Amino acid sequence: MLLVDTYEQKIEEDEDLKARIATLRPHKKLAMNRIHLDQMKRDDVLSHGAITNEYLIKRVFKSLKIVGWEANPVDKHHRKKLRDTRLDSDRRLKEALGSMGNDAALACLSDYSPLLFSYFQQLFAQVTNPPIDPFREQIVMSLRCPIGPESNFLEPEFELQGRILLDQPVLSLVDLEVLKRTSYRGWRSKVIDIVYPARHDCRGLAPALDRICSEACGAALDGFQVIILSDRASNKDFVPVSSLLALGAVHQCLIKQRLRMKVALIVESGEVKQVHGRI
Repeated sequence: MLLVDTYEQKIEEDEDLKARIATLRPHKKLAMNRIHLDQMKRDDVLSHGAITNEYLIKRVFKSLKIVGWEANPVDKHHRKKLRDTRLDSDRRLKEALGSMGNDAALACLSDYSPLLFSYFQQLFAQVTNPPIDPFREQIVMSLRCPIGPESNFLEPEFELQGRILLDQPVLSLVDLEVLKRTSYRGWRSKVIDIVYPARHDCRGLAPALDRICSEACGAALDGFQVIILSDRASNKDFVPVSSLLALGAVHQCLIKQRLRMKVALIVESGEVKQVHGRI
């Protein structure tokens, strides 16, 4: 790599260029500002006491029934594979063959009411050889994702803000509960209910989205670092807004108001039931 500096009228060699960039700011010191979820969990135990997934599952089980979850849900795809399982000629149990892609009919042509996620699925299986996953290919792939306010890393004079480092994008009930009630290092979370009164019928959807976006922008301006969009408040009187629709609306609204880099967006929803539906 070479840098031709027309202002200084010089050519900067590869090693000199990388050394200059590496010493622009104390990267090791800045990396120490990262917050791991385990640190938040330890602080939460000291502040509120320990909590388990089993306890939270019992507490939210009634609301899960609203979105079609059973006590022991079995994925539809797995159920079909179990039904198609047969004994081969050697009398050994053999798993049925299946497609990795989504070969179902287009959602827009369905006679039923598919979830909004179904409209955004690719119709082919995109694979690599060898398979890339965070377990066998740890050097080149990781599920870790930082969330929270972002700084402009192109401006060396500003220090990077500490962000929460998650080991994976899918949170357990305990992890989510910790994020909801955390006050670790001044972090605060705002839970926004993505529901609207059932009596308003479909006419209540647009006003509900406007309210959700307004609350999200207000939370960002008030200094909340994490916004949680939750449909847990749904019941016979309140209809949940599609989590994908609510997330997209809030994301675009925050971008227009120049607030997107100030907050992390987390979705708590019983609507997401398949791997392809996870956000």
